[in-house]
Amino acid sequence: MNPQAIRAQARPLELFAAIEPELRQVEAALEEALATRDRLVGEVSTHLLRAGGKRIRPALVLLSAKFPGSNPEKVIPVAVAVELIHMATLVHDDVVDNAHLRRGQPTVNAVWNNQVSVLTGDYLFAKSFALLAETGDPRVVRLMANVVYEMSKGELVQMASYFDVDQTEEDYLRRIAQKTGYLIAESCRLGALVAGAKPDQVEALYQYGLGIGLSFQIADDLLDFMGQAETMGKPVCGDLKEGILTLPVLHALRHPRYGEELRRLIQSRSIGDPEVQRVREILEAAGSFAYARRLARQYLDAALAHLDRVPELASREVLRTLADFVINRQF
Repeated sequence: MNPQAIRAQARPLELFAAIEPELRQVEAALEEALATRDRLVGEVSTHLLRAGGKRIRPALVLLSAKFPGSNPEKVIPVAVAVELIHMATLVHDDVVDNAHLRRGQPTVNAVWNNQVSVLTGDYLFAKSFALLAETGDPRVVRLMANVVYEMSKGELVQMASYFDVDQTEEDYLRRIAQKTGYLIAESCRLGALVAGAKPDQVEALYQYGLGIGLSFQIADDLLDFMGQAETMGKPVCGDLKEGILTLPVLHALRHPRYGEELRRLIQSRSIGDPEVQRVREILEAAGSFAYARRLARQYLDAALAHLDRVPELASREVLRTLADFVINRQF
């Protein structure tokens, strides 16, 4: 494994320039956690690290720990554990979705096979919880175990809802909280917790993270319709073709003029490029894209209101800027 080559492909966002030295420590600790003499495990680990990522979740751990007197050295292992859990869920998701691209790179199951992918995900989960246990704080282990439980449940709920035109917006919001929101929220809570913040500060940062997480997923679901495969690093409209109904679709299904046509298209369970184009036209005409943007903005505004309750946090302005990145991102 070549650490310098890996780090070159996993540069943090300019947004996180203030914590770039700590993010480099996280990157080095990720390499150390995944270092092994076992050839296959080493090859897969190197592949995952080279795939990079924006390291948003470990960055949130670090930023949420910026309280007076906090010790960054205690926070790094938690940030690494959070990223390992995120990586594990992506590897498993790619098996479930039969995905062949992630961030523009071949997935583990595409390069090797599903068996290697499942075992790699399990390996990453085990590594993560070993790191959390080494903190000596049973709270961080318990909280992250609950997050993994919720994420697994959310994935099962999503599988059971493929092509289900009767699911509600509330069902969708609960599902994205489980699949995305809780891990981002917990990243913020763990940073504050390890830094020794007061209980009300810890809770405020958790709520900030939850709002960011929900907005992030809504924005991601919008990009699935409106983004470009080259910049997204994965096929466009993959969710719809697979039968995953996201917020814009659920909104349009209630539309008095377009709802019935959309329902028939989805229930056909045969959605190719011509059908995708028609669905896009329906969502635009029904105002569903605009509705999803408004809801994402509402969650961000709520997140920022919670952030205002933590004036002692030195990184508040960076976390505010992160909210703009979430709502305006184009990748």
